[in-house]
Amino acid sequence: MRRPRIRRPYSSVIVVGSLLLCPLMTDPVLGQGYRAEVSFGANYLEARPLVRDSLAEADVPGNNLRRRLAEGTIVTCVQGNYCRWYTAGDVETVNVATQELTVTGWSGIQGLSARAHVRGRYGTDDFWPQSSEDFELVSGYLDYDQSLYRARLGRLFRRDGLGYYNFDGGSFLWRKWDPLWIEVYGGWALARGLNFPRSGDLLSRADPLAPDDRGFILGADAGIRVGSILAGRVSYQREIRTDRLALYAERIAVDARSFLGPAIVEASGEYDFSYQQFNEASMRVTTPVVSRLGLTAEVRHHAPFFELWTIWGAFSPVGFNELAMSASWDEPTLGLNLRAGGAHRTYEETGSGPSESGIRDDGWRTFANANWRGGSWFASGGYRGERGFGAAHIGGDLRLGRYFDETSWLAFRGSASQTFGELRLNEQRISSLGVDGAVGLEGALSLNAGFGLYWVRPEERVAEGDWTQTRAYGALSYRFGTDTGGKQ
Repeated sequence: MRRPRIRRPYSSVIVVGSLLLCPLMTDPVLGQGYRAEVSFGANYLEARPLVRDSLAEADVPGNNLRRRLAEGTIVTCVQGNYCRWYTAGDVETVNVATQELTVTGWSGIQGLSARAHVRGRYGTDDFWPQSSEDFELVSGYLDYDQSLYRARLGRLFRRDGLGYYNFDGGSFLWRKWDPLWIEVYGGWALARGLNFPRSGDLLSRADPLAPDDRGFILGADAGIRVGSILAGRVSYQREIRTDRLALYAERIAVDARSFLGPAIVEASGEYDFSYQQFNEASMRVTTPVVSRLGLTAEVRHHAPFFELWTIWGAFSPVGFNELAMSASWDEPTLGLNLRAGGAHRTYEETGSGPSESGIRDDGWRTFANANWRGGSWFASGGYRGERGFGAAHIGGDLRLGRYFDETSWLAFRGSASQTFGELRLNEQRISSLGVDGAVGLEGALSLNAGFGLYWVRPEERVAEGDWTQTRAYGALSYRFGTDTGGKQ
């Protein structure tokens, strides 16, 4: 059952107000000018929600925990109770509509500008996540940029070694000691990926134990850049409740890149002080072997990160260690690039169950890609495969297209993949054919659109039958504004 939409009447006022401010920036008294882009996107897709089904245990032949129905469906049985499984429900059509506005305005004061990115979802079906949020402010802030420092105030969007996130507050960047720079920031935290506080109704709909306090975020960055020889960055961040009664997260990240002769060495790490463990640690070396042939080797450790408010961290999820190798070959005269490689992954000990369970604790993945560009024509293809305990996936795709000018192109694509393994929800094959394209219209107007057919064939649950799924999308964008002497 779909939940009723929750309308926010003030959202339309903010959107309209933002659009009305743009023409005012052309007044030389108010500022130098502005640049903006507005886009309208629409997606159509089909989905089959999962439906739980059951039979009395006595009506299903066998005496094992896992059994198979006559038509092939695998079920889980409890002695003297029921056998249960999930099956695909009726097909539902979903329409997703988005509106985006990004605008930058330069004032008459040197270095002072204002930027905003707002998003709307008018016309989206209730079935789609966050459809009730007709309006959200992704970022919107004042920027005062001088040669030795930069200050920002508002809803800030950041990207660093700790990920992508935004918050309501301010930041100050100091770059007097070239080649070093230091930045500090802080404010009211937002739930990552939601653009709303942790204590808002969006998070509580998905988690009954969601926080009741939005929290503060405090952080600092320090970096160095020595030409093309060395670049590095250290990022520290702490998130606490606004009443200071508890900690949400405390982490640090280090990223570095160096050119050692013809080789490129990259290293990164993320450490969680709360759980006293590395969530991410990796080192990658890329070096040429002979002309046009290069090798890349990477060693990586990964463990899931969970904030302290959520119960999922209490289950002590294990991490994995992985070694990956790949080779790439470039032939500029042919416009061809080839890349292939593989990786082996081992999972850490869970500390639960028998020590000699016989359960597989490693996995493999392989991949290969080819890209070609010849004049106005282009093509690409790829293969990917992954196998581990309880699940596997193999597949590939092809793409062929042509550019008609700098903004107009057309491409045809196809793909095929298969999932299998006892821990998969359903073993199935998926094949697809589609077409994508873009065209530059009058002036700064552009259109992107695509259409695809997907054939889904269940391997286990043959009673569900094959399913042809339709998907389509389109986006219309328009750039407008005035020429400025401000920073881009």
